[in-house]
Amino acid sequence: MKHRSDQPHHSSAPKQAGSPRLHRRALLKGMGLTALGSMAGLGIGCALPRIRREVSEGELLINPTEVSADNGLLNVTIKAQYGQYRLAGKDVMLRCYDGKPIGNTLRVKTGDTLRLTLENHLPYDPLQELCTAVPTVEDNTPKGFNVTNMHVHGVHVSPESPSDNILLLVGYKQTEHYRYEIPSDHPPGTYFYHAHFHGSVALQVASGMAGALIIEGPLDEIPEIKAAKEQVLCFQTPRVNKTGVCENYTVLDQPGDTLINGQLKPVIRMSPGEVQRWRLVNASHMDNMLFGIQDQGFTALCFDGNPLDYSKIMDTAVLIPGNRADILVKAGAEPRRQAIYRDISQEDSEDNIIAWLEVTADTAKDMPLYSGALPRPDGLDDIEPEEVTFGRRLEFGMSGDPKGRKYTVNGQPFSCLDAWQIPLNAVEEWEVYNHTSESHPFHIHVNPFQMISGGDVEPGTWLDTVNLKPFERIRFRTRFQDFTGTFVFHCHNLTHEDLGMMQAVNVYKP
Repeated sequence: MKHRSDQPHHSSAPKQAGSPRLHRRALLKGMGLTALGSMAGLGIGCALPRIRREVSEGELLINPTEVSADNGLLNVTIKAQYGQYRLAGKDVMLRCYDGKPIGNTLRVKTGDTLRLTLENHLPYDPLQELCTAVPTVEDNTPKGFNVTNMHVHGVHVSPESPSDNILLLVGYKQTEHYRYEIPSDHPPGTYFYHAHFHGSVALQVASGMAGALIIEGPLDEIPEIKAAKEQVLCFQTPRVNKTGVCENYTVLDQPGDTLINGQLKPVIRMSPGEVQRWRLVNASHMDNMLFGIQDQGFTALCFDGNPLDYSKIMDTAVLIPGNRADILVKAGAEPRRQAIYRDISQEDSEDNIIAWLEVTADTAKDMPLYSGALPRPDGLDDIEPEEVTFGRRLEFGMSGDPKGRKYTVNGQPFSCLDAWQIPLNAVEEWEVYNHTSESHPFHIHVNPFQMISGGDVEPGTWLDTVNLKPFERIRFRTRFQDFTGTFVFHCHNLTHEDLGMMQAVNVYKP
């Protein structure tokens, strides 16, 4: 190891009596648990690790610590725990990975194996003691703030254990061993990993339980791209109360700063004419971004880890929660300081400045900026209409509930017991309509999709997360290929997900 500082079924689906069921261990360890709203977060008064880590504010950007695969294997241990440090001038104590405001960056190549051991060092949570029966309905309330699990966001791997199974619960002093076999033809680009226990996703991710995951491939060997210095920018929206902790979802709804790698308005320094590759990760729980640089365009290479056919010069990039983008930035010829905006459409507002690009007075480098075709795996070829085997229309909505507001898919809040049945190698076209006045970032696990319309992105773009604006529609096509098992799609405004806007999908072999 190297260190560097979804709805109606297909007609061919099996009947309910014979349909694949969630594994008993998954059910017992993760889903359909009794609400613990009044108990969530208990243990905050217990003895906690004394971790102090000063975090730069308004200073040079600090890239997260990087851990790289060696000889085809990355073996890494991640500890979920409380960390104490300063964020945006405040002393905070937040749930995090390895005592840091952002997790380490994990770097692998296509064809590599990632072995990830997740250890839960958070305080005891009584939720795990209730996992002794299988209720029929998920309550969709915030709960289990000190239990967790792991999701590799956007990565095309199996949804079954020991791989990307988000239907698990990792409780106090428990350990889960994950193994992800990265396909040799996997799209190279920027992904990320984060906590995904239903009921605590928003709170844990907002607190800092996330980190970048880089998958390298042929694109990274293009000389002009390989020569560019890399910067990892993980956008976060931590929220704390007056005492510097986050123990309820009311705190999550508060406005606040967008940080980068735990830093407030860091400075990215470049020499005149230098080209850098920026890996952008919107790891926030709710922050819709229209990323842009003052008086400066950039060259887009990948969105959500999926390389474009050709590099593309752009002025803005839509980055909703869960989105990633790989871009090349070339500094101008003269020393200057430029604002970097979370929403460049409101560049007159200083509240939208999240970082600074500083072109120094150093000797000019005049590096070439790549322009041209990009290598793409066969799995990202266009999905033609005649390839589609099934179509779906689905609705994102909201409903009242005696226990509070619930978000729904096709009128129903999430239940782990009603997975849609989809045969392996199906090719589907989905139309998703937003019935609410709120934005809902649509995200699906395992398989990316190709956009047809909507989402403020160019048709034909491959994504795994796309914006669904109020009262608008999106259309896309997707292939359910390579892997069977149960996974989910959901709103990646993570509070909405925890409150029910999620649906299970089971891909089965006919």
